[in-house]
Amino acid sequence: MLGAGGVVGQAYHAGVLASMEHDLGWDPRTAEVIVGSSAGSLTGTLLRLGVPASDLASLLVDSPLSMDGAGVLDALGQDSIDLPGISFGDVARPWRPPTARLLARVARRPLAFRPSVAAATLLPKGRVDLMSKAVGLGEVLGDDWPEGLWLCVARRDDGGRVVLGRPGAPKATIVQAVAASCAIPTYFCPVEIEGVSYFDGGVHSPTSADVLRHEGLDLVVVVSPMSSARRLPVVGGAMRWSAHRRLMAEVRRLEARGTTVVRYEPDHRCVATMGLNAMADDRSERVVQQAFLEAGRLRLRADIRAKLAPLATRTPGGAPPA
Repeated sequence: MLGAGGVVGQAYHAGVLASMEHDLGWDPRTAEVIVGSSAGSLTGTLLRLGVPASDLASLLVDSPLSMDGAGVLDALGQDSIDLPGISFGDVARPWRPPTARLLARVARRPLAFRPSVAAATLLPKGRVDLMSKAVGLGEVLGDDWPEGLWLCVARRDDGGRVVLGRPGAPKATIVQAVAASCAIPTYFCPVEIEGVSYFDGGVHSPTSADVLRHEGLDLVVVVSPMSSARRLPVVGGAMRWSAHRRLMAEVRRLEARGTTVVRYEPDHRCVATMGLNAMADDRSERVVQQAFLEAGRLRLRADIRAKLAPLATRTPGGAPPA
């Protein structure tokens, strides 16, 4: 489960996953299911397209790529998207009124009402159209939906979560799904799929780990760039603690089904490196390094080492050794 987090979140994913590959000898590409939200949707898609976790990190620290990942990542690099900086003035543009669908959802489930989700649906439309900027991206990602890839998006009308790639979900291309899952409100334009507008899956939840609760999985690894397991006295600390509390509620739902869960959340050193601007592109190398070291330190804990032990016994093909 790969959570939201913008550009620095992708760097955190790369560092943690590369650390797991390096220390455990486990290839994250072999996971039975990969779920991505926002930044995690791109990371998950690249894994399913065959890019090793080590290459996701190598790309950000300017190291040589393997043969497996070079073709995809080089093609993506040639189609790099130049994005303008986030302007907090965008929020000051006229907000839109609540939709009938949002009001009906609140009336139907008042106890599940979350003001932050409702507010996101009222925010002004984003100004950067990812779909128009990602024309070449479609040639790299292709039209075939990779098996075992689920990408979380949220309906703009009411904030409800939709998991693209799961049976019964709306039909979308990979480019549509990644663009919609990454569409930060007020910054990126919503993406229309089958006549419905969708935006960032992180609006509903930064992690959405509980979408796996009915899959009967033995182990779920959650990489959550936006949360923190400690209350940190930094700008954005309250938001991170809120994301952690929501993650823990999702973890409890998974554990109630007998699933073992391992969480990777940035510690105080990594949070300081990541900073407040999730779209900052000047610190990815440092975030990768911090996340790599942090993941290694976490695995020194006896309880975490025991939970991850089954991964270290798997072959590169994903199956236990004979």
